[in-house]
Amino acid sequence: MGQALSPATLRAASRPGQRLQGQPRPCYLFLVAEALTPYGLAETWHLNNRVNLRLLAHLTGQQLAYTAHSRARSIADQFAHLHNVRILWLEPRLPAVAERLHKIEKGAATRAGLERALAESADTIAEMLAEAEWTGRLKSAKRGPLAFLGYALAHEAHHRGQIIVHLKQAKMPIDTMVGFSLWEWEKI
Repeated sequence: MGQALSPATLRAASRPGQRLQGQPRPCYLFLVAEALTPYGLAETWHLNNRVNLRLLAHLTGQQLAYTAHSRARSIADQFAHLHNVRILWLEPRLPAVAERLHKIEKGAATRAGLERALAESADTIAEMLAEAEWTGRLKSAKRGPLAFLGYALAHEAHHRGQIIVHLKQAKMPIDTMVGFSLWEWEKI
């Protein structure tokens, strides 16, 4: 890529509205991303989705049906919530694409349906992120695509954590090795 950039230069270049002298507008995102990881935003998003799918694949039917209390979502419905929120993220940015995706109603989630829906919505979000990474912009994301990705990853990780804690409290914990594997992102 050329000469190495200092962390201070990278931080300055990653601020909204800033760029490196003489570089085209979207370059700062590539420089920051390349300095931190060989993956772009879309691949990082897909990695997150593979973690979701790994967790889903190792849950029993009893675990998927579990609901912590009467007003809570079942475990399956928490996965459906991830898919449904992805659609909400897409609606202001890519309304025609969001319209083709179908929300999963509470109580209607099946393992196969969740796997399909999560893969479909993950692909669509990844396409949006790849475009945003190139342009440096993401509609309705004032802090930019990188900050949006951070927000999206935090949201999904929060719900994975809720799923794991609810199952542990219900004396139906996930397999210990599966739990460890969710953190082995280099192998997923």
